[in-house]
Amino acid sequence: MTELPTPYYQDDAVTLYCADCRDILPLLPKVDLVLTDPPYGIGGKWSKASVCGWKGFKNGSSRLWSKGETWDDSTVDGPLIESVISSGKWAIIWGGNYYGLPPGRGWLVWDKVQEFSSAEGELAWSNLDIPLRFFRMSRVEAYSPRMAYQKTHPTEKPCELMQWCLGFAPDARTILDPFMGSGTTLVAAKNLGRKSIGIEIEERYCEIAAQRLSQGVLDLSA
Repeated sequence: MTELPTPYYQDDAVTLYCADCRDILPLLPKVDLVLTDPPYGIGGKWSKASVCGWKGFKNGSSRLWSKGETWDDSTVDGPLIESVISSGKWAIIWGGNYYGLPPGRGWLVWDKVQEFSSAEGELAWSNLDIPLRFFRMSRVEAYSPRMAYQKTHPTEKPCELMQWCLGFAPDARTILDPFMGSGTTLVAAKNLGRKSIGIEIEERYCEIAAQRLSQGVLDLSA
């Protein structure tokens, strides 16, 4: 590929590509911040039977996946992670503990305030020059109807979490998510008046992201 393809979706704030990020990244100008949640390679441990029986039921989204299907069953290799990080001046990589990333003090922690998840929290590596920070809510907030968001992707994170991340890079005007999923990073950026670029290889999630982004309103429930 020698030139960028036609965007799957585009408006004044957002450009979305339905493609393999390995094809798109070399063609993009350097952005201010990469904020992304790559595959961790742990999905093969969880069959869709368990997801539909618990997560799918809990989040009202079991209709999206077939029983027995797996997700996130391969990790992102080192060269691709390096390419992702080098695409921005700054980077925040969720699941950074799964990769051989350089030492840094700017770790971000999502405390899920729960004891029934496969993990009680998640870690993000960053090259930001900040102390370690926690994102957490009270149990009342965490279990409120507003936060019981309806997932449209198995590993979708709350929009509040991504907006919190963006707060650590206030000067970052252009945000890139090369593993966009259902578009939460782009929604968060749009809510904060920033421009963003998303790349997603699966068209069904590109369509979900395009629908969310075309609404043009605050989306703090997904």
